[in-house]
Amino acid sequence: MVMLSALLAAAAAPAQAPGGERLPVAVRDIVEVAEISGVALSPDGRQVAYRIGRPSIADNDVRLDWYVVPVDGGVPTHIGSGGAARFGGAGAIREQSPVWDSDSKGLRFLALRDGAVGLWHWRTDSGLAAELVPDADIIAFQPAAEGQAIRYVTGATRAAIAAAERSAYDNGTLVDHRLDPMEPIAGGGIEGGKRVMMRLPGAWFTRERILSDAPRTSTLLPVAIGAVGGAGPQGEKADSAGGSRAEIGDGTDIIVTRPDGRRLACRAAPCRDGKIVALAWRPGFDELILFERTGSAREQLWLWRVGSTKARQLAAVDGAQRSADRPPRCTFGRERFVCAVAGPDSPPRLVALSYSDPARRVLDDPNRALRARISVTARAMRWPRGVTGILLTPKNAVRPLPLVIQYYRCPGFLKGGIGDEIPMLPLVEHGIAVLCMDRVRAPKEAGTEASYALALADIDGAVGALVDEGLVDPGRVGIGGLSFGSEVAFYGIRNTRRFAAATLASGQMSPAYYWANALPGRGFAAMLKEYWKIGDPDSDPAGWRRLSAVYDVGPIDTPLLMQLPESEARYVLELHTKLKLAGKPAELFAFADEPHIKKQPAHKRAVYERNLDWYRFWLKGEEDSDPAKTDQYRRWRGYRAAATAPVAAASLPPSP
Repeated sequence: MVMLSALLAAAAAPAQAPGGERLPVAVRDIVEVAEISGVALSPDGRQVAYRIGRPSIADNDVRLDWYVVPVDGGVPTHIGSGGAARFGGAGAIREQSPVWDSDSKGLRFLALRDGAVGLWHWRTDSGLAAELVPDADIIAFQPAAEGQAIRYVTGATRAAIAAAERSAYDNGTLVDHRLDPMEPIAGGGIEGGKRVMMRLPGAWFTRERILSDAPRTSTLLPVAIGAVGGAGPQGEKADSAGGSRAEIGDGTDIIVTRPDGRRLACRAAPCRDGKIVALAWRPGFDELILFERTGSAREQLWLWRVGSTKARQLAAVDGAQRSADRPPRCTFGRERFVCAVAGPDSPPRLVALSYSDPARRVLDDPNRALRARISVTARAMRWPRGVTGILLTPKNAVRPLPLVIQYYRCPGFLKGGIGDEIPMLPLVEHGIAVLCMDRVRAPKEAGTEASYALALADIDGAVGALVDEGLVDPGRVGIGGLSFGSEVAFYGIRNTRRFAAATLASGQMSPAYYWANALPGRGFAAMLKEYWKIGDPDSDPAGWRRLSAVYDVGPIDTPLLMQLPESEARYVLELHTKLKLAGKPAELFAFADEPHIKKQPAHKRAVYERNLDWYRFWLKGEEDSDPAKTDQYRRWRGYRAAATAPVAAASLPPSP
């Protein structure tokens, strides 16, 4: 039990080949990176709990394990399994913060085991055991009644959900605004090894289990030993134990309101730059930790004593993107704080830091074998309009280099970018530079197309600077991405000839996309009008001809590889068929049982491998020697040979 973390890390691939040379980072390595989440200090500040998720291609699953380690250092203690991985509606793995016992000798967390999400309790003297597994899955829990109880929330019972799924299968499913008709009706998701029926709760891609809209029930569970929250309050508002409230106000104001109503504004330099995204109180002190965003998920931590005109720099941290449904990456005690950190060329690890000493103590490094093999130059970039990004280049490579661009966000370890689609380190291993750029939005009133144009202008400027530097070959630039990043990539290949290859991970705008989602009640049509400034295809044909490529595939000559979730692949069937009929170098792969962000490790491996091969082929003329890829390269060589061949107009279907 105690040594499991160390044993799993030791079992990872060695850093060197038998001959002593460094083993290059391969696709399998980045698929199976261990992720750290749920970091929470014990009430006495001596231990920290955390969860490690380890994807496995062989098992096509993610193994979850909880650990506790002394903040002063030592061997992590494996306290038990976190159960089967659960995923959010868009495909990201669900995270949680554990709740410690007040005596620091135990903690609680939720786990999906044997088809049920229950509350599990670990104690140092008795180990891990199920504490509560009601007939409905527990959705959330937290301390209540001043720590003397746990309040947990449930929805529909598992029996009711099973009955609803059976009824929908036997009696047919009503096609309304909650159903995505583009995914399998019998169930478009896999959870705990079981196919489940999903529904759409809103206008976007997020899906939830059938009956997720059932009324919630809140119940108190008395506990013998007091319960204490995990990571501590952290966000745009934070309340101290003494009753003071700190909050990020309008503009750049950070205000502390005392219990007697007095208001104190922070006048320190970090408080005035408008980049503070979260606050937290240092336990036992009248001091605030300020989180200043410096790019994507990169943050600078400051310590500000309330009333002072200065703030002291603590540390720079990077890791998971900050969001409302993801626990904080750092947890704070009186004398020390602990963070799950990562960097563009540094996979996740757990570190302890002091308020008075900048040195970091590594508490757990589940990726240390991979870390020893990484050989890349990571360079932080900044351009006009506050655009930030990261450039990854091979060490000692011959210039100018081919380049692949991902435009959206660049958080933490750059294994694949947002959605894990672009195999960044393997590309660098093959002599291809990678540029990840953080998104900058156009004003909302300008519409999303203005954001596409702004992105393309920023990409132009960034690539131009790298070309002027002699680093990048302008004739060998590729682009790819997920969601908004895929929209930018597709906008780029529709409107310019500057990209030599492209990959898309998400569906694109089409009339089929509109009519599949625009049933009354969902809010989709209003959302499209608000963000894209467009009506339906019948009432706004000019807008759709501008927005959707299905009306004219002629300008698209860039070799295009689309690897999409099954439901989103159906949105681009018309586009794909027209591209093929026009003799364009395009391929479409559809992945079953996947949401917006692919979650199955086997699928991630396939996507990474094919994207790597695609960019190597079109940017460098290289082919993998694997005989299993013979047919793939036969097709691709055919596309390349036919790229300049004329296509008879009669072979194209008429425009609608």
